[in-house]
Amino acid sequence: MSYVFVDRILECTPGESVTALKALSFNEELFRDHFPGMPVLPGAMILEGFVQASRHCLDLGEGEGGAWILDAVEAMRFNRFARPGDLLRLEASVDKREGGRIWFKGRARVGEEGVCRLRFAVRRREASGD
Repeated sequence: MSYVFVDRILECTPGESVTALKALSFNEELFRDHFPGMPVLPGAMILEGFVQASRHCLDLGEGEGGAWILDAVEAMRFNRFARPGDLLRLEASVDKREGGRIWFKGRARVGEEGVCRLRFAVRRREASGD
């Protein structure tokens, strides 16, 4: 199964940085249960958006499409909720490369308001079926 969370890539410096958008629609199923009466975007979905955007960035910079998986998350901090009707902007840039991991710094915004900041790492998927 392939699930695409990111709607559009706005900017990309291959292998270095990426900016992506996700329009949060009232009709998306994920808002039905999270949370009833107060729909907010789950943090795991924001993280998925960052991973998908970083894959795009790395695929353009280093080839081998689809070979990147999430390896670590550090310091994911939230400042506000992302809600239906928001236009979520995801910005990520390579922080460092070490031991097969590529670390990104990321921030998500709605307009000028910060939604979250984080550091996360991706690595190549191993042939054994990671």
